[in-house]
Amino acid sequence: MAIARRSAVNRIPFEIWLQIKELIASDDSESLYSINRAWFEIAMNSRYEVLDITNLNDRTVSRLPLLRDSGIARRVRHLSISGMALQVSLLKFIMGDSWIEFPMQRKTLSILNRKIRTLSATNVLNDHIRLVSEIISGLKVSEYTVKWDYIEGIQSAEIIHSSLQAAILDLTWLAFGSTLRKLRVSAVPGRFHAVVSSDVQLVCLEELHLHLLHKASDFQFAGIQDVFPEYASSFLSRVNPGLNVLSVQSSSNLDLSSIFHQLPGFKSIRRLNLKVLVDHSVLTDPCGLESFFAGSSLKLRHLAMTLCHRAVVSADRILSSLAMSRAVIPFLETLQIDFGMPHPELDHTLLTELHSLFRGTRTTLHTIILEGIALSLVDLKALTSVFADGAAGDALQNLTISIQSLTVEHVAVLAINVPHIRMLGIVFMRHSFVPDGPEAAASEYRTHFKAQLEQENIHWKLHDISIWYLCRSVDTSRWDLVSLFPACVPTVKRFFGDARTEAELPRSTLSVATMFNTALHQGV
Repeated sequence: MAIARRSAVNRIPFEIWLQIKELIASDDSESLYSINRAWFEIAMNSRYEVLDITNLNDRTVSRLPLLRDSGIARRVRHLSISGMALQVSLLKFIMGDSWIEFPMQRKTLSILNRKIRTLSATNVLNDHIRLVSEIISGLKVSEYTVKWDYIEGIQSAEIIHSSLQAAILDLTWLAFGSTLRKLRVSAVPGRFHAVVSSDVQLVCLEELHLHLLHKASDFQFAGIQDVFPEYASSFLSRVNPGLNVLSVQSSSNLDLSSIFHQLPGFKSIRRLNLKVLVDHSVLTDPCGLESFFAGSSLKLRHLAMTLCHRAVVSADRILSSLAMSRAVIPFLETLQIDFGMPHPELDHTLLTELHSLFRGTRTTLHTIILEGIALSLVDLKALTSVFADGAAGDALQNLTISIQSLTVEHVAVLAINVPHIRMLGIVFMRHSFVPDGPEAAASEYRTHFKAQLEQENIHWKLHDISIWYLCRSVDTSRWDLVSLFPACVPTVKRFFGDARTEAELPRSTLSVATMFNTALHQGV
């Protein structure tokens, strides 16, 4: 009997067995029933934890009827839906056997609009969407991701949209809005209000992510406040004041002033992510942001800001607000700022504000990420000098900087001013990493570079190093320069170990990571 039990256990995948061991009491570890029961629970939760309806393909549709079972439905924790997928499903239903290609031809549009006008809004829904609607009514998910992208240009699209809003969007709020913990909303400007116009109180919400989708041609047009000004304030007023995470991103001219004035009501935010197009209309009154920093001094831990500059005037206001508020953000752990390649006239102002900000840092700040502004040697020396001595320098563990080229002097400054960092990220703003010239000169440069590394970096605690080109893509052409690090900094253990791991790299760049790892073991 014991042999039979052991063979049954051995048929269980090892990874699942490790999880099962934690679920079974030591005095019950020989019970096949307990093992099989725990395995069953893990398998069921793994299979149904995420319900992704962003693509209504045959496989997804075939699984939907199973979710009518309340025992299976209760296992769903994360629901993802796509307006585009639902809209396309309806369009195909309305067109019948006719083949639909996007973008639609004029003849197809004419036929489609004629058919839509002959249908009432209640009869438009097809079987797939009726089934999705039925399932949603029985869910109690804690995480909800809705991407309400939409195919525009269809004359009678509003009929379809009103049907989907009633059958999907409104129903989700009624089903689990009051118990929802994480919400991610992505939508095109004209459809954003449809997602957030419900009156449901989001009393349990802990994370809120708002992302306004834009085509490249619409870059200069409306932002969230322009799209639904009457909904923005009321929506945020229904959100749990104990919200922990807030992310607002838009590629538009987003006037965040009124949102900033709502922020002081959220005194428990630990992570704030803002993507701002810095223009004349942005932060004309930054008091809301400063008030938020003052009121959130004991809670805010992570701050990430992307500043896409389109105007020189007022572009430094966010940083100056930060610098003035540094004393009331005593426990900030992560500061990430992407400057979006600012106007040259801004460089000096931004760097001055940054230096003021860092000068007020406390011992909790362990991660600084600066992208989109190329630091010269003088800039790098000035910005890192505040970490050269004292507790603030000891606390800093992770530093990412943007530069034009990697020089021996850059490395020397880092080795002297931030010797305690364990993770270093370097983002190159241009293709060329070494001075232009004949190959012999480049070889001589690398020899000098290696000698300097051996001299300066002997006391570094560096473990991880990430080397990127602009936009966080890997440049495969000059890995030989960077491969000197593992030989000269013996504590380095990983490359690409920061935000983008090797597993996330495009397949074409995996060979580069392999070369780095080979260099680690061979001591290039």
